[in-house]
Amino acid sequence: MSEQITPRNVSGRSRARPPRRLVGLLAALLVFLLVVVVLFAGWYRASFHAWPWPSSLPDRVTYCDRDYNGPGRPVLRAEAGVRERGAIRHVGRIGVLGLGQVIYAAPVSEQARAGNPPIPCAMVVYLRTSHDRYVPYVLSGGP
Repeated sequence: MSEQITPRNVSGRSRARPPRRLVGLLAALLVFLLVVVVLFAGWYRASFHAWPWPSSLPDRVTYCDRDYNGPGRPVLRAEAGVRERGAIRHVGRIGVLGLGQVIYAAPVSEQARAGNPPIPCAMVVYLRTSHDRYVPYVLSGGP
């Protein structure tokens, strides 16, 4: 009689499928991560009026405690400066964790805003969507 030898790997164990417990744990982890992503996307949409990816533009932007409606037709930075009768500058950001866009405006000075009746910080704000593209949002309501 001859003995039959069973090949073994280096660790001394024979090759086998992963245990069911490990597969179940990985499946539960995947479902948990999917639920977290869906909840985060819903919270982001409710908070910032946009989905948490760069191509999603919000329906409105809040800046200086005022709402601005949009989005309008994208313009170049030079065109936005001409519309605002001066250069626009970085005034804020919407979104969290590096998501969202940068807000640009030609803000009115504190001294000019303190008049009677008080005037808003800016009549139009712009979201930067690419290197030289800015999307305008117009002030909602009156001063």
